[in-house]
Amino acid sequence: MNLTIIRHAESSGNAAGRWQGRDDTTLTELGRRQASLLAKRLLDEGYRPTRLYSSPLMRTYETAQIASDGWDIPITRWDDIIETDVGVFTGRTWEEIETQMPELARAFSKTRDMSLVEGAETYAQRRARAERVIERLIADHANEDAVMLVSHGGIMQVIFAALMGAERLWGISVRNTAVFRFEIDADRWREGGAAAANQNLRRIELFNDARHLD
Repeated sequence: MNLTIIRHAESSGNAAGRWQGRDDTTLTELGRRQASLLAKRLLDEGYRPTRLYSSPLMRTYETAQIASDGWDIPITRWDDIIETDVGVFTGRTWEEIETQMPELARAFSKTRDMSLVEGAETYAQRRARAERVIERLIADHANEDAVMLVSHGGIMQVIFAALMGAERLWGISVRNTAVFRFEIDADRWREGGAAAANQNLRRIELFNDARHLD
């Protein structure tokens, strides 16, 4: 299975430096240009997915619409690839958080523990959601499929950790419209032993690749 995961283009929340979470922001004009450049790149490369999924939020769905303009492929909204819920941080800049919630801001800066933030998803909740995404991808798609997800930088990092079987969460500065591509032998995904050490069954082809913006 060819699995391509793409972050949405620049949104109004990105441009304003706000924590978006589930805030349903739309793309900026720059974001629409970024998505158009992504569409051109994918067409030039001859890439064409057999299944296209998007987070239900507008900034991802609009990115998916623009990126798929050259294909006659429906976009399926998938709730599990929505952005992390950041609770009371939603819609605020970090400066606003420091001013309005100074004690929380200090504690969060030291730990990055979302369980401190009222209304936010915990890491355990995000991890469980990411693992559901991986399980559905493996269960519902064949090795011949090319599957494309348009999602968000926050939850994508948790999906990558789940995909690679990593217990630790690694921070990645995911660029808008960056492309991550994996080749996965879905038929042998659950095999252990020698198969677990066979890198030909799982390959990272692209990682945070936004060359179309450069």
